[in-house]
Amino acid sequence: MDNICDTAPLEVSSTSGFPYLIEASPEADGYAWFEASAPDLLRLLRNTGALLFRGFPLHGAEDFRRVVGAIAPQLRGYAGGTSPRSQVAEGVYTSTEYPQHLEIPLHNEMSYSCQWPELLFFFCATAPAIDGETPIADSRAILKRMPPGIVEEFARRQLMYVRNLASAESRYNSWTKAFETTDKARVEAYCRDMDIGYAWQANGGLRIQEIRPALQTHPVTGERVWFNQVHLWHASNTPMASSVTAHIEAGLPMAAYYGDGGRISNDTLAAVRQVLQAEKRLFRWQQGDLLMVDNVLAAHGRMPFDGPRKILVAMS
Repeated sequence: MDNICDTAPLEVSSTSGFPYLIEASPEADGYAWFEASAPDLLRLLRNTGALLFRGFPLHGAEDFRRVVGAIAPQLRGYAGGTSPRSQVAEGVYTSTEYPQHLEIPLHNEMSYSCQWPELLFFFCATAPAIDGETPIADSRAILKRMPPGIVEEFARRQLMYVRNLASAESRYNSWTKAFETTDKARVEAYCRDMDIGYAWQANGGLRIQEIRPALQTHPVTGERVWFNQVHLWHASNTPMASSVTAHIEAGLPMAAYYGDGGRISNDTLAAVRQVLQAEKRLFRWQQGDLLMVDNVLAAHGRMPFDGPRKILVAMS
């Protein structure tokens, strides 16, 4: 990782590290520096895909929210999201609240949706003592390494993401939690606006499906990237991967198919995961670190950990 140790204008280099490390100068006051540097930071981010800020006076959720606001004044909520997380301040959430012994594979945030966040911000409120890294990967490099046959078929057929959400009373995977409302009419309006097919179930649950591209073109740089969550949603991501029938797959909380409804083979997903593993990059969190990610140019995940760990997230 490279670094910048003063507040001079930033220079973009095609040989920057990943993530590109920016260390605070002794006199840096945080908010004012981020506010003054925001245009240069966004320009640098388009080149690198991920920036890691270290040594700035950031001590909690409010500092994090204020600094993020200097770069991205309008943050978005998480309605329609798939990960369990809690809101800790306006526009600020906990990172995914999965059991700490599980790895969260690399993914581009909400790439199953027609509207995903452009920018992601991660703040290290409590640094993990053992492991717990947030791995990242360059989505451009993933696409280049992916077997051409898989790229061609995914691009041609697209992907279908299916979710079976539980009833409002359920403590896990309820549609009320997913959509942050108890109002069915609001859920239906959201689905129509976001081009999501939906059907209420007899048990009070909700089945939704979204057909999305597997690749995207970055709106600013024009670069083509791998941009999907097929490896997270596919039945091969379950403990019974090798024995999942079409009937079982249809009832899983999450599933992924080709956009025409065809099933995707486990071998194809194994090849996809092999590429993602090869492109994964790790760094060690330090207290007060801020990671800024272009959500199209870079994927992220979470490694297992032991002991305390608190990473906060904001999306723009």
